[in-house]
Amino acid sequence: MSICINCGKENESCLCADCRTKVDIESLCRKIIGYRQGSNENELWEKLMSEMKNPYNFKHIAFAVSDELPSPRKEYMKVMSLTGESSNIDKGSHQWLYEIYDAVKDADGLSDAEKLRLGGIVLGALYDDYEFRAADALADQLSAADDAPWQVCYNLAIFYTMTRRYDIAEEIISDAKARFSDNDFVVKTMNNRAKENAEYVKKANEGKREYEPRSKEDREKYLDFLASIGIEAKQKKANCPIPKEEYPDPVETRDAGLDTFVAFDLETTGTNTNYDSIVEIGAVKVIGGKVVDSEEFTFQELVKPLDNRKIYSEAQAKNGLTNEEVYAARSVQEVFPDFMKFVGDSVLLGFNCINFDSKFMVRAGRYSHLIIENKYFDVMHYAAQFSEQLGLGKKFSLEDLSEKLNVKNPRAHRALADALTTARIFIELKKLDSGAETGSVEDILSDLDNWK
Repeated sequence: MSICINCGKENESCLCADCRTKVDIESLCRKIIGYRQGSNENELWEKLMSEMKNPYNFKHIAFAVSDELPSPRKEYMKVMSLTGESSNIDKGSHQWLYEIYDAVKDADGLSDAEKLRLGGIVLGALYDDYEFRAADALADQLSAADDAPWQVCYNLAIFYTMTRRYDIAEEIISDAKARFSDNDFVVKTMNNRAKENAEYVKKANEGKREYEPRSKEDREKYLDFLASIGIEAKQKKANCPIPKEEYPDPVETRDAGLDTFVAFDLETTGTNTNYDSIVEIGAVKVIGGKVVDSEEFTFQELVKPLDNRKIYSEAQAKNGLTNEEVYAARSVQEVFPDFMKFVGDSVLLGFNCINFDSKFMVRAGRYSHLIIENKYFDVMHYAAQFSEQLGLGKKFSLEDLSEKLNVKNPRAHRALADALTTARIFIELKKLDSGAETGSVEDILSDLDNWK
């Protein structure tokens, strides 16, 4: 004979007939999962926990109670009953977890946060089972979310540390600490994760042995996966980047009087400035307010992304770049010094460059051990003062400005084309501001001779 977990009456199952019809089943499950012995909030539960060999398993009662729920709420609460507030599930439940996840991951009835939570638990199971390729595909999806629960961030950080992409792990940990700064437990947990990640970074830089699975079969699978993402297991990592706290913040100038500058644009693996990486740099020199699209005055090169970050499908659809192309390119440590040599001491002019491009530039500077002292001029900020005159809304894109100012972009979403377009848009905006006209071909050639 059992008892009803809600009212305490003797009953054949965890809930009596009366409670089954009157109680909010999911709310009861959540209370069971979150209950802590010693809180003395429920006399019945305290008694049951005192009689258990391991009171931590009390939360598993919710596994049976959740049978009263419809799918997919039932499956979700069952997983939660096995994990509680932790990030992972017992290895013996992994196959069951995979089947549950496949059945409910796209089902209606789960919030985005709940789907992320399930995905994070599955990620932990996959890397625990040494299924690195499947884990990597899932990690790509999870890391694209801006509001992932801390448990998801924790498993992402572990996975990227295990697969030697230490910078991504560091960014995920830093982001989680910032988002959950008011939760002392999460901050402490992430600090421990950061410490372990830093220890592996130190090993890598000293040429010492990094993580590898113990069994020969799993180790071979692991090394094959590393090779597939461009990481040679025995390679010595590059020198440590300049610490974030030691790198200067980007400096913006709003002085639109400049007529000599470098207009630039970056293509990246995605739009997350914490995790994504540069895959292409394009730039053009503008002298005396004139743009000359020639090889000598332009810069364009693909860049191998840091930590072999993959290009998200959304980014690929726009820029047309493939992972194979960028993985074959030079590293940012090689390309970035050449780019900054091209820039010299010129102002860096871009569209939305303060909120977006400059953050990628900082990361490139940290890894290349180059301090960027150049100021940035953001054409998006400058164009805002003409929004009413041009019939723009509060938010507008480079394409919107191109259309309004009749500036043709030869190949949108490629770095050099966007850089050239940004430069020409700026010049057109200055005409609106001052009524100035573009100089003659002779003037341009004269200015180019002086530049040389």
